[in-house]
Amino acid sequence: MTGPQPRTILVVEDDPGVLLLIERLLRGTPYRVRSAASASDALGALEARGDEVDLLLTDVMLGDLHGGELARRALAVRPGLLVVYVSGLTRAAALGPGMPPGDGFLAKPYRAEDLRRVLDRVLGK
Repeated sequence: MTGPQPRTILVVEDDPGVLLLIERLLRGTPYRVRSAASASDALGALEARGDEVDLLLTDVMLGDLHGGELARRALAVRPGLLVVYVSGLTRAAALGPGMPPGDGFLAKPYRAEDLRRVLDRVLGK
């Protein structure tokens, strides 16, 4: 008998160093991590295998698309997808009118414990 499948997080970050750091912070957690270096890469991954993704962890300020617009398009492809926004801005400044509200927010800079706490809360751990 097998246990529950690990939850899958799609991390979207256009800064390669920050993306690598997030991947390292999530090593050893119960989550499967998929990475995308741009919004277009993330949308491609969701169109190809979106049913395997439980949560979108996205920077708000991406080079090719605003994180809120990415979330809107991602939710159209994968309704029910959980969304956690990450930003160096305050929540009020980062999450403008008309954006999908998201299920969580993480302010940069953050610690590994902060990231895990937000993900655990949103994913119901």
